[in-house]
Amino acid sequence: MTASQTPRRRLRLGAALLAALTIGIALITLLGLEPVPTLPPETNQMLNAFSQLLIQLVAVIGAIALLLGVLNLTRFHAAQLRQMPRGLYSLLLLATLLGVLSVRALERSGILRIGNDEASALSLTILDVAQVAVESALAGLIFFALVYSAARLMRKRVTLWNALFLAALVIVLLGFSPLGGTTLLPALREWLLSVPVNAGTRGLLIGVALGTVVVGVRVLIGRDRTFRE
Repeated sequence: MTASQTPRRRLRLGAALLAALTIGIALITLLGLEPVPTLPPETNQMLNAFSQLLIQLVAVIGAIALLLGVLNLTRFHAAQLRQMPRGLYSLLLLATLLGVLSVRALERSGILRIGNDEASALSLTILDVAQVAVESALAGLIFFALVYSAARLMRKRVTLWNALFLAALVIVLLGFSPLGGTTLLPALREWLLSVPVNAGTRGLLIGVALGTVVVGVRVLIGRDRTFRE
């Protein structure tokens, strides 16, 4: 046995232990989420309690990871404040972050309260306003990207699929525009969104679901790439 082979065997042993631990925890969690009829009720209750504990631990770890991400983002943009005027966007982001956190802290402490329900909270209103602004900007960018892509496709090569893409793009965009005196374009737009677009969305969702199942099965049987490296 050479010295170069020892770390490799240690790595394989660590991968095997990681696979065994992952498979065991995953099976216990699955058995706890759904009671097994062949097991005694006490065993099902114990598995359910243990699986809920594991799920809570994962949620806590995810919250800690989110907090670390926010702190890292804050540290990065705080360092960017020295480079003006490029640091102006960092200053805006930090000011918004501190403002929303301050408003949420005041709401949780009862000092600042608008309305009687949680839906009328000022922090949620600020979040909705920011989200609507970002979504509107992204929608505008998608509009220009689609128009530019259609123009590039028609300049490069005129085919049946390119023509269909351009026609669908024009119908959908004109269907959303406030043109009066016509009902044909909105009807075509609704048909395009409800039939072909729905079919494509369902196909994507089925593909994502199958991919998730395959990844889960690979993890359960220890065949994931992480366990082999």
